Amino acid sequence: MRTFAPAVTRAAAAGTALAAVGVLVFTAVVNAQSGSRSPRPVATHPVTPVPVSTLPGSVDSPGATPTVSARQARAWLRALTGTWTRNVKNTYFRFHADGSGEWVAFGQKLWTGKATPRDAKTFDLTDIDGHGGSYWQVRLLSRDRLLFAGTNQTFTKS
Repeated sequence: MRTFAPAVTRAAAAGTALAAVGVLVFTAVVNAQSGSRSPRPVATHPVTPVPVSTLPGSVDSPGATPTVSARQARAWLRALTGTWTRNVKNTYFRFHADGSGEWVAFGQKLWTGKATPRDAKTFDLTDIDGHGGSYWQVRLLSRDRLLFAGTNQTFTKS
């Protein structure tokens, strides 16, 4: 077995120590430079406005609902009752005489809740927990056409 002379071992130890000191000095210089930069200002508000949620069940209130008598509400809901379809069979709104209803798009139920009349042509939609928003609204355009404010799509009564 070969042995190394003590001078070689000392030289290797000195080289390793010198490399370690170099790494420490380099790290200290980099840290000192990064600390001397002025800190970036922290924004206290978002750069873009935060959009209002457009998801079903949003916590937005649908607004102040005018007082409507039960008799008026039943009459207005009668005009809304039925199935309202788009140009495809599996996208539709279905409303019942009591105002309950559902929205199905491409075969998936996206909303289940209640339609509350604001007037004879405008109805606020709320989910089963009572949440809704101003964009969750349907409007009767005629006897056989309905506009959904959430997507700005027109549905036809079938």
